[in-house]
Amino acid sequence: MKGLKAVTGLMLSLGVAGQAQASEPYAKQVISSVVLTGNVGNSSSNPLDTLGAPDSKFLAMGGPGASIVLDMGDTPIVDGSGPDIEIREIGSATGGVDEEYRVLISDSTDPASFVLVGTGSAFSLLDISATGLSSARYVRIEDLSTATSNSSTPGSDIESVTSLHSGNGSLAPVTGLAYSVTNNGIRLSWNPMTGSGVLGYSIRKSLDGVRFDSTANWTLSDLDTAFLDNQATQAIQNIQPQVVGDLWYGVSVRYSGGESALQIVHVSSLTTSLYTQVEHLGDNTMATWQVPSPTTKLTLNLYLPAVPRGPFVKLNFDLFDVDNSTNRVVINGHAQRTLPVQSAESWQGKSMVFESGLFLQGNNTIEIHSRDSGGGSTGNLDDFQIRDISLTRLDP
Repeated sequence: MKGLKAVTGLMLSLGVAGQAQASEPYAKQVISSVVLTGNVGNSSSNPLDTLGAPDSKFLAMGGPGASIVLDMGDTPIVDGSGPDIEIREIGSATGGVDEEYRVLISDSTDPASFVLVGTGSAFSLLDISATGLSSARYVRIEDLSTATSNSSTPGSDIESVTSLHSGNGSLAPVTGLAYSVTNNGIRLSWNPMTGSGVLGYSIRKSLDGVRFDSTANWTLSDLDTAFLDNQATQAIQNIQPQVVGDLWYGVSVRYSGGESALQIVHVSSLTTSLYTQVEHLGDNTMATWQVPSPTTKLTLNLYLPAVPRGPFVKLNFDLFDVDNSTNRVVINGHAQRTLPVQSAESWQGKSMVFESGLFLQGNNTIEIHSRDSGGGSTGNLDDFQIRDISLTRLDP
């Protein structure tokens, strides 16, 4: 790679204590590092900028081949409940992009002793339970990013490393974080943080509970102790299926001297299987298909003990050879949506988002119709197959 040919790695063994004080849960010392300059130079090449609490200072690692080994000192990474280590990479927060890196841990500085924890990007919360280690003093970060090789801050921009289960940081995290699912969104609440240094709160959302954007999705003032993620204000055609399902929210406290570690809540979802068989919709016999003979409509019956909470639900299914954009899904006889096109003659998973208010307490019907290219139902219908239909909704 051009960025690696044009650069010389910097090997550092530093014995000087970093910014973190004893018993603060941050990296305290740089054991070694290889920092690369990318294609145009590196204006943020100081490994010491990874030490201590989050403070907007960072090391631009330089790209693949770059690495750093950090000493957590008297606050090692401990295997506790949930995530154990927070890595902050602040690409998009400084005008760049969020970038990937690999994280390994060890209780020794011997390079052969490090065990892979996982791959992160931006702000990542990682669990060390799968490594077999109960604790680890040393953290190795290896850059994987090629996205910014031509910038003055090439590679992953590492700001801080925090042990989430040992030590007491000077930047106290939020407490009492909880959530509830309302009819129009997800409400977060927490205990107010007091003190002259408290500026407010940053809130981030994640689809996997590991990776959170480095730029906060929302920022609140220090007077706010609750937040409603009201997605119902968005037009239904702009809602991506990924927002319906398990979600994780991370809340941190913004101080005049930096930002606390993320505290997270997991908003879980429920998925109900509606139909597992293969169904052929259309009007032509397809001798080589799993179900050769067609029908023009599939009707599913669904009983719900209550109207789904939250703004949206998600209908999931596998599709085979859907050519027309005129096929229809109808909820309870009146809410029509277009079935996604999936023209490959192979099975592919797809999803559709619907407003929760379209569904009723009690009995519901979901109809899936085959249509011709003009949207009609009288002839030359689109022939396709559908299977494994399910409904996902938030767990209140």
